[in-house]
Amino acid sequence: MAPMSHASRRLGAAAALLVALPLITSVGAPAVSQAAPAPGASAAAKAVTTVVSGKVVRFNNGRPVQGVTVRIFDASETDFLGSVTTNAQGNYKATFRGDYEEFGIKIIGPRGFQTGWLGCDRTLKPTFGDACTFGVNVPTARIKAS
Repeated sequence: MAPMSHASRRLGAAAALLVALPLITSVGAPAVSQAAPAPGASAAAKAVTTVVSGKVVRFNNGRPVQGVTVRIFDASETDFLGSVTTNAQGNYKATFRGDYEEFGIKIIGPRGFQTGWLGCDRTLKPTFGDACTFGVNVPTARIKAS
């Protein structure tokens, strides 16, 4: 048998790498989807629910505000996910289908209170672009009387 040339050895090594590459990428980088289930998704994917909760209080004294409408959007503000109203303790909890991680929160104050998007400093901002996105445990929102 004739000895292998340098080019033949390189070609053999490259072929071995191409064979192993799919195995390496599937082991080293598992695919995880955080998007909402597609319309044709399996029943298990559709059964995933996400719960978003938080509290709304008065800016000046920290007392809870009842009757605030909290509208929840995905982080890109394109999908409206749900809406809830705060209870007497200012708490809210929204449950909806899908596996989302970040949310834009729009606070619609009852009569006499401001309306806006929840910002990083926990106060309301006039636009989604001025606000922040949050995970499932939203920090306490502080709203001002108007």
